[in-house]
Amino acid sequence: MKIIDVETARGDVLYGCWYGENFRDICVIITNGNCGNVFENKFLRDVGENLEKNNISFIYAHNSGAFHRIDTLTKNGQPIGNTYELFENCVEDLQAYIDFVKNCGYKHIILGGHSYGANKVVYYLSEKQNEKIDKYILISPTDTLNLKESKKLSADELLPIALKYKEESRLDELLPYPFDNYNLYTARAFLDFIENKQAKNLPIYSTNGSWDQLEAVKQIGLFVMGENDSFAFGNTLKHLQTINENSRNKNNVIRVIENCGHTFKNKSYELSKAILEFVMG
Repeated sequence: MKIIDVETARGDVLYGCWYGENFRDICVIITNGNCGNVFENKFLRDVGENLEKNNISFIYAHNSGAFHRIDTLTKNGQPIGNTYELFENCVEDLQAYIDFVKNCGYKHIILGGHSYGANKVVYYLSEKQNEKIDKYILISPTDTLNLKESKKLSADELLPIALKYKEESRLDELLPYPFDNYNLYTARAFLDFIENKQAKNLPIYSTNGSWDQLEAVKQIGLFVMGENDSFAFGNTLKHLQTINENSRNKNNVIRVIENCGHTFKNKSYELSKAILEFVMG
């Protein structure tokens, strides 16, 4: 595995992990969800190693929402990480990795995302319909609007505080406590996570989102999720079938990995096998 860095159009430098750097046929790019990173998401390291054994390259592509906070300043003088992330930056983030792969001479590119990264992949593909991406992968895809609703108490407590910060021109200040006791946001980033309609592109349970982005994606996809993923609310197969039913291409591949949850604990080999079969199919 080799550490790479890519620079986005806005000047931020992002770091990724490249498996199979000597291959030049197929490259699978998977981007992280909220705070996700190569250290904590071991299952994606295992995916990279297994794909490499089968002569397929893999890049774990950290986007600007990787980790909670990275204090190394960007060109605009701000740190990066989930604390500061704005959803629509994902297009530039993913483009930076795709440009890297294209410059390496790969013949085939497969783009995927885990959790909130899946929403980013759908948005990117809807915005970049002429980019030559062969297939796409949604790993543990979630309805982010329903996530807000399921954490209603925390959201309802933080939202008026964030709006007050906005009125006081304090958007870049940290909120006093984390959303769901996990994600510490600036007011700007929190409002973006809660209110940005572009991120509400997998409205599996909610009524205020839109399937328009997914309906614009022409490629075939792999939708894969752990059987016990709490974001599927007890019916993982139906969760994934709903996504398939609302996609443009109804021939997507659905895989439910038994006896695991959102991060595929002890089931990373089964996940990598599903990805490998999809890539080679």
